[in-house]
Amino acid sequence: MTITPITTPGQDGDPPSLSAVVAMVDELREVLLRVREVTWQATGSGLADTLGRLGELALAVDAAEVAVLADAVQRGEPGAGVCGLAPTDWVSAHSRRYPSGRSASAVVKLAEGIRCGSVADCLGQAVLAGRVPVPAARTAVAEMTKLIPDLQEPFIPMAWESFTTVAETGDPATVRALRFRIIAEYGDAGRLGQDEAKGRTRMSLSHGVNDGGPLTSYRLTLDPESVAALEAALGPLSAPRPGPDGDPDPRCATNRRAHALMDLIARAAGADTAAPGRGSTHTALIIGLSDLREETGAATPAGAAGPGGSAAFLSPIVARARTCSGRVSPIVVDEDGNPILIGRAHRLFTTAQFQALMVRDAGCTFPGCTRPAGWTDAHHLVHWIDGGSTDLDNAALLCRMHHTIVHTRRLTGRVTTGPPDHPHPGRLRVVWDLTPGSYDTHLATRRGRSA
Repeated sequence: MTITPITTPGQDGDPPSLSAVVAMVDELREVLLRVREVTWQATGSGLADTLGRLGELALAVDAAEVAVLADAVQRGEPGAGVCGLAPTDWVSAHSRRYPSGRSASAVVKLAEGIRCGSVADCLGQAVLAGRVPVPAARTAVAEMTKLIPDLQEPFIPMAWESFTTVAETGDPATVRALRFRIIAEYGDAGRLGQDEAKGRTRMSLSHGVNDGGPLTSYRLTLDPESVAALEAALGPLSAPRPGPDGDPDPRCATNRRAHALMDLIARAAGADTAAPGRGSTHTALIIGLSDLREETGAATPAGAAGPGGSAAFLSPIVARARTCSGRVSPIVVDEDGNPILIGRAHRLFTTAQFQALMVRDAGCTFPGCTRPAGWTDAHHLVHWIDGGSTDLDNAALLCRMHHTIVHTRRLTGRVTTGPPDHPHPGRLRVVWDLTPGSYDTHLATRRGRSA
């Protein structure tokens, strides 16, 4: 393709010379480095306007960079001389913006494609005019390369135009999605299914990576069908829920999604039982008796180690919350690490008891929470380790988030009937005291009565 020259006129009506352009670039750089000294003069809208203008300027810089590279590639400059370089290495040798040949790969390939004509003229001119960012343009080229073998010849120019238009949004993900839409409408009818089948073979879930801290990272890659299923399941579960004081949910969206995923896993793990939300015991936590009672030390999953062989630890507060459900069983040990038994054998609520709680509580009993009963666990209002019985009058349904809050803030609840003006004054319900430490106060009073 032919690269359109700069048309901004100089003083005499001709395009400015390269030396004049370089001088203006140097002057503009100095000006930009002083922007921070004058931002205080702008209003909020002025800052937003300035940011937008700087973004357009950055696109113009990218466009100029691609034009320079395209001309350099055409002249063979990177390979010239005794010590010729690959184009990417030539770029990294002359531009601090690209510290390595790998970092320069995208812009070099785009410049080469524009110069040799493998990039359609409409997209090339859009890049050189500063309308399409380099990352979006590179994505468009990559997707068109995959798409062309499956398009009938008359539809190829239209596809390039479509990719150019979408690439002007600057979002590579939106550009990638366009290929599937074009295949569905104009491509080989069987290709979309082939891509989906190929995608399923490339689905992956990495092993956890832990840097020694409390968090472990996983990388999950899914095909479109699995993404749709996951998002449909996560959507309702990741909706905001009230915080411990009735204030708006303090969790960010990604944090809520992570909690929702764990709710899904917990529910799936308990799918073999009669009552929704009741999981079979398949995780054991080892914890000292004094640590469990006094909430000191830490609990360790039996036979489990974190990524890289590191030990996995849970605080006693979390251990108490998790052992309320059938998915986690405490193995209590003495000071020498020997397992010991605690008398009351019935730690878990039976299926019949849980079903009765589903009828009584209908869902999470924490004030303001609307999580349905199927996504809750049965919580001992007086903890089992503190002598609480596994009976309905010592139980309340709590979702995973509020279950943790109740244990962390040491909150107490009680089963009572509704007030006289309640539509069903005789109906049992759970009332929570949201004062931090209210559980300890209640437990001291309870022990005093039994003394």
